[in-house]
Amino acid sequence: MKKLFVLVVLLLVSACGVKPTGVVSAGPAPTLRNPGSSGRGTDAILYFVIDGRVAPVTRSTGTTVGVETALSMLLAGPSTDEAADGYLTNLPYRTGPIELAPGPKATITFAFPLKPITGTGINQLVCTAFAALAAQGGYSVDGTIALVGTDVQLPYQACQAF
Repeated sequence: MKKLFVLVVLLLVSACGVKPTGVVSAGPAPTLRNPGSSGRGTDAILYFVIDGRVAPVTRSTGTTVGVETALSMLLAGPSTDEAADGYLTNLPYRTGPIELAPGPKATITFAFPLKPITGTGINQLVCTAFAALAAQGGYSVDGTIALVGTDVQLPYQACQAF
């Protein structure tokens, strides 16, 4: 009798009235593209360091920002407000030409050495470049970008933002 009671209770609990359903479409997947005219964004997404992690910061620019400009903004460091919020950079202040060779295997060339830059600093460059490419409607087929400095060409890198 006790076994029968337990079986009845289990059947009642398992039949809670929720019916299984199929997959429900929720729209397109999220992307890094910023809203704006013709799919082009007017905000620059720069990746700085906070609490030891690379994280995005949005700067309103009022105009479309290319990869080269976004990386130049990143290399200039966080703004006063961003620094007050705790953002910092692992990149040295650098100026000079930055060249993008777009395509399925995008390559970015810098006019300074890359070897002295830490892994976090390299990640700042890669993530900022990806965000700028996405804002322009560009992409990298395999999700990686090559960085070339005056001293080394690094292997293809993917963004490791947390």
